[in-house]
Amino acid sequence: MNIIAVDDEQLALADLQDVCEGFPEVSQFHAFSNPADALVHAAANKTDLAFLDIEMPVMSGLELARRLNQIDANIRIVFVTGFKEYAYDAFGVNAIGYVLKPFSEEMIRKELLKAADIGGTAPKIHVQTFGYFDVFVQNKPVYFSGSKAKELLALLVDRHGGSVSTENAISMLWPHREYDESVQSLFRKVLKSLRVSLAKAGISDILIDVRNQRSVDTEKFTCDLYALLQKEPAAIENYTGEYMHGYSWAQNTKEHIDAIIGGNSHADRH
Repeated sequence: MNIIAVDDEQLALADLQDVCEGFPEVSQFHAFSNPADALVHAAANKTDLAFLDIEMPVMSGLELARRLNQIDANIRIVFVTGFKEYAYDAFGVNAIGYVLKPFSEEMIRKELLKAADIGGTAPKIHVQTFGYFDVFVQNKPVYFSGSKAKELLALLVDRHGGSVSTENAISMLWPHREYDESVQSLFRKVLKSLRVSLAKAGISDILIDVRNQRSVDTEKFTCDLYALLQKEPAAIENYTGEYMHGYSWAQNTKEHIDAIIGGNSHADRH
């Protein structure tokens, strides 16, 4: 996604750039303190999303939005301002969002996801389970700050959309720990770490958390395991006998995969 931001406050621009460049779906970010320079850039370069301040000297953000829409009606507009009273006017120029300063990373992330969905450019997510477990967004690996947070997501992927309770998850992640307040507190920290990692990657919506039950939305990503279970030839070919290496609880699924592979090979011989 190609983004421009226009604000006469340099600090606000710098903060917005730091936040946006942390998301993998952002391929280019250009900051402007002069609206005229932003218009010149947009006329010569494809722009998907514009973050605009409203109160600026010479040209207001509302006027800038109108001119950007004249250049390309597909540019999505999000206003980032310290003034609530402009909200009605903002949506009069087809803005998709209105963020009040001081903004948070989560507020900007929501606008990015909204813009990506409107523009049909939602991030491509692929989950790899053969060999080691990994998650890729736009072909780039997602970083997890903790190994247990990554393992929790792996467990949810293994369940193929089925829900996992806190107690069940703890029994898998810490099989030798007693189910007490201490380990429950540890689980909550792991779950929070997972949410943060997914948010930074811009893919929070793959995690479903409802009433002490967690699962993944299997329609949000592709997965080699799911493709194999559908008996897709390419997935079967890519399986080399290793599944979620390092996770003992994955053994049952591995045996199921091996049975599918064995059955497929038997059918080939006949």
